[in-house]
Amino acid sequence: MKRKLLMVMMLIVLSISMIGCSKTAETTTTTTNSTESTETAAETVERSKFLSIGTAGTGGAYYPIGIAIADIITNDLGIQTSAKVTGGAAENNMLVNDGTVELAITQGPMAYAAVNGTDPYTDKYENVTALFNGLSKGVFHVVVMGSSDIQSFADLKGKTIAMGPAGGGAINVTRDVLSVYGLGMDDIKPTYLAYAEGVDALKDGNVDAAVIQSAAPAAAITQLAASTKDFRIITIETDMLGEILTNFPYYSSIDIPSDMYGNGSDATTIYLSNMIVVSKELSEDEVYDITKAIFENIEKIQQSHPAAKDLSLESAVDRVPIPLHPGAEKYFVERGLIK
Repeated sequence: MKRKLLMVMMLIVLSISMIGCSKTAETTTTTTNSTESTETAAETVERSKFLSIGTAGTGGAYYPIGIAIADIITNDLGIQTSAKVTGGAAENNMLVNDGTVELAITQGPMAYAAVNGTDPYTDKYENVTALFNGLSKGVFHVVVMGSSDIQSFADLKGKTIAMGPAGGGAINVTRDVLSVYGLGMDDIKPTYLAYAEGVDALKDGNVDAAVIQSAAPAAAITQLAASTKDFRIITIETDMLGEILTNFPYYSSIDIPSDMYGNGSDATTIYLSNMIVVSKELSEDEVYDITKAIFENIEKIQQSHPAAKDLSLESAVDRVPIPLHPGAEKYFVERGLIK
């Protein structure tokens, strides 16, 4: 009897021991799964350690704006970000495409040309996507004196025109606008002068018109207005304006009220937007966080340079000339700006 009782007790102890082992195995498995889950989550939210923003020379608007953006990303997201001095709008798309920088400031037409592989680029830059548009506006002014017989862009044929500095952005804009009037650069007599010098030449009668591609009010035209009110800014007619906006998706229309320069006449023209481009290789989550941080601190960018004072959520998605990065698009959809 005692022997049977001893055997029963040994069986009970063995059973308890086996249950304990089973529990330990389950706990080990659960702990392992939990660890794997934590590691996966950490990988999901992992961000870059360093980022660079391509700007331009230190004397222009791009550099202080780039510093402001870099500060926001560094302070809000903990990603050490620096503003990099570069050759400017055209080069910046190349730098994003080849991975030298992850973000950059450029012009809408330059971004469009980069993505589509058109002049001045020979290849399509598939790594370049948009973060946002509307950073600042470069307004296309064509100024003539009040007594001039030039009433339309069509009347510029055969005329001597101050085009701004050689290699400047005004040349490409002029070429685009003239094209819808059936004219080319060989139909005018261009002379390449700095904007202030071009306005002086206009006032002195040495040129028939002066082109100024600048944020409004343009300093060169304000200088002209200080000495005379007898000048006009050429208006782009409604039908031609529609054709320009259709043919060139990187332009938008703008009205210049007479009180801006005090010359007594309103004008309608176009402007191009400066914008931020970002590497397609950055993850959707990281670009979403960058976009959110920037627009939650938008006043810092607005205050970084007068050219950026009109940046807004609405302008950021207006006529974006190239596809948005999925992370940026996600943010703007979330804010109800894109459906």
